[in-house]
Amino acid sequence: MIHGIRHFALGVPDLQAGADFYTTFGLNAQAASGRELRFRCDGRAHDEVVLIETGKNRKFNHIAFGADAKGIDQISNTLRARGIELAKPPSPDAPGGLWFHDPDGALVNVHEAARATQNAEKTPTVNYPGVTARVGQRGCPPFSLTARPRRLGHIILFTPDVARKAQFYCDVLGMRVSDTIVDNFAAFLRVGGDSDHHVLAFLNSPGPGFHHASFEVSSIDEAEVGAKKLFDKSFRHAWGPGRHGVGSNYFHYFRDPWNGMAEYFFDMDYIPRAADWQPADWTKKDGMFLWSADGPPPSDFGRNYELD
Repeated sequence: MIHGIRHFALGVPDLQAGADFYTTFGLNAQAASGRELRFRCDGRAHDEVVLIETGKNRKFNHIAFGADAKGIDQISNTLRARGIELAKPPSPDAPGGLWFHDPDGALVNVHEAARATQNAEKTPTVNYPGVTARVGQRGCPPFSLTARPRRLGHIILFTPDVARKAQFYCDVLGMRVSDTIVDNFAAFLRVGGDSDHHVLAFLNSPGPGFHHASFEVSSIDEAEVGAKKLFDKSFRHAWGPGRHGVGSNYFHYFRDPWNGMAEYFFDMDYIPRAADWQPADWTKKDGMFLWSADGPPPSDFGRNYELD
């Protein structure tokens, strides 16, 4: 029913701190409107990050998805059949469509929007053992390379009941479970059509909250050039670089000013609608990483700072 994620929103104590972080990360700040600041990735025509100044500790505000008119009708009928009341938009600048709360009370929006497209980029020529495809040319990217995320790929939210939350999004929005982690620790969901391995995931915690948002770059080189810029500006490294088991993507995480996280990702699994994809129930270790430059995730990687 939904065809993709559009944006997520956080309530934050200070917009300027958010602007410093997300622009250093490589996003484009849009014109501020009152108490809100919005960001887009390169080439995107819609906002993907919304910060709302509240003067209070950072807190997850809402997530927005896109659907066509048929999908909106289907979701509206499902909400009505389940007795789920519609909610009011959180601000005058919020998109229209359907607003409602999930089982944890998190605010969800689905509005009519065309599926976002992405320009194909030239694939670098790479030499492999026994295969010399790049001959007489230097393979090092230009030293002018900067991190310019192309799109918001996914977000992960905390929840006290991973299975319940995942079932709600599958039943109401038509999402599908791609993989899980044992003991109801995590679930990774894709949209019902052709999709990245996950556009939304849930991680176990005593209460709801925001864990991280992930943005696609063109290579591990681009991710690490971005990481260097964040290090140079003294933003806090969280974990990586490394490669996940679940989703298969390369990753590098940094803490935002309020202990949420933003992730660079590259090379995510992609699942067509017709694929015979069988969800696996991963161990925590294997699901989290095949390798990481700094070993296992730090002790606070799964900490829900919204509960502090």
